[in-house]
Amino acid sequence: MERSLVLAAGLMLFPSLGCSSSSEPASASAPLVCDPPGYHVESAPVTIDQVRATLRVPSGEAAASLPVQVCGTNVCLNYQADASGVLNVFPRTSLVLPAFKYGDGFDFAELAVALGSDAKQDLGELVALPLPVLSDGSKFPKSGVLVNGDLTLHLDSQGSFQHDILTYNDDSLLVFRSVAIPIEQSVQALDPSFGFDLAYGLAPLGTTFCPPAKLSLKNTADWAPGTEVEIFVQGLDVSEKWAPYGTWVQVAEGSVSSDGSRIDTTSGGIPILSSLALRRK
Repeated sequence: MERSLVLAAGLMLFPSLGCSSSSEPASASAPLVCDPPGYHVESAPVTIDQVRATLRVPSGEAAASLPVQVCGTNVCLNYQADASGVLNVFPRTSLVLPAFKYGDGFDFAELAVALGSDAKQDLGELVALPLPVLSDGSKFPKSGVLVNGDLTLHLDSQGSFQHDILTYNDDSLLVFRSVAIPIEQSVQALDPSFGFDLAYGLAPLGTTFCPPAKLSLKNTADWAPGTEVEIFVQGLDVSEKWAPYGTWVQVAEGSVSSDGSRIDTTSGGIPILSSLALRRK
């Protein structure tokens, strides 16, 4: 069973995510209850016989021994790239909604590539993105803000957040970190049909916020003030509690501030730390 660590944080919830308060009077300070929406759908399993990929870091060097997974919602297989960053594995396994996940959420951001129905998958070259070192991360406060890189999460003392402490089983790992994802080098994971303009990998993966955290990020794309955006998270968890596995779901809307310096959520928020992407409306 998943264990959790609960601390104070949070703000307004995106309506579709089922966050509500107890029926007790507000004066009783009843805690908010945020139920994950769930995304499970019936899907026929497909057999994945072979998966090939070459994994590199942004400098072009091999992502030697990078942890990867070939998973469906029914089973998950663990592998790692070789010393040259090459992966050539033979799952020969029947998988429901198969996806290839690369990165580990510790040293590297994690992304998922939906595999579809072809028995043999050649994913080409994938860029693995190192996360900032732990000492450069931001510790989780009871309220206030979490800041790392281009991103700021706004936490409120009336809410809570919950870490996946089975995965991140040392307090030193529980710091907020983010890294920008180069769109043009990550098309396998950032399905071009979504039309994403910006994307980020986050850690610690699986941390949930009730109500979802508000987001501000630097307007690195130099969009005009008032530009409206849609904000998505990627489903990296086969449980599909907060996002459909291997693909993306919208969790918030936002707009560029009047001075053009940042993008702020205007409705919804970030319910879970996962890969994050934005597109203009």
